[in-house]
Amino acid sequence: MSAPTPAPVVDVERFVRLTDVPLDEAYALLANPRTRLTLHVLSTCEPPLSVDSLTDAVAGRDDADERDIRVSLAHVVLPKLETHDVLDYDRDADTVRLDRPVVAVDGPIAEHSPRADEDGQPTA
Repeated sequence: MSAPTPAPVVDVERFVRLTDVPLDEAYALLANPRTRLTLHVLSTCEPPLSVDSLTDAVAGRDDADERDIRVSLAHVVLPKLETHDVLDYDRDADTVRLDRPVVAVDGPIAEHSPRADEDGQPTA
């Protein structure tokens, strides 16, 4: 198995400005590499995104078993982000909605529909 790609860096101050999550709580949330990767994927994809698609995208950058990733997303990462009003996690529909990018990204991490601006151009 190849070495995993490191989790993307997140500008914590920008994250705090965009989400209103208190600074100390933002550092605690973003300490988890899978949370940072999840935010990068969601910031580049058109909402809503299925948890299966999110799992696939995260698994492409994480060396853990895909089942373990899905469990972690469904029971830890997504509920914590939802508790802080960063995203909407619909457990019944098994989808995640991030209304606007909350982290800066250089390019799409996942092979899903990229976010588009008003002119239909991909946003970063």
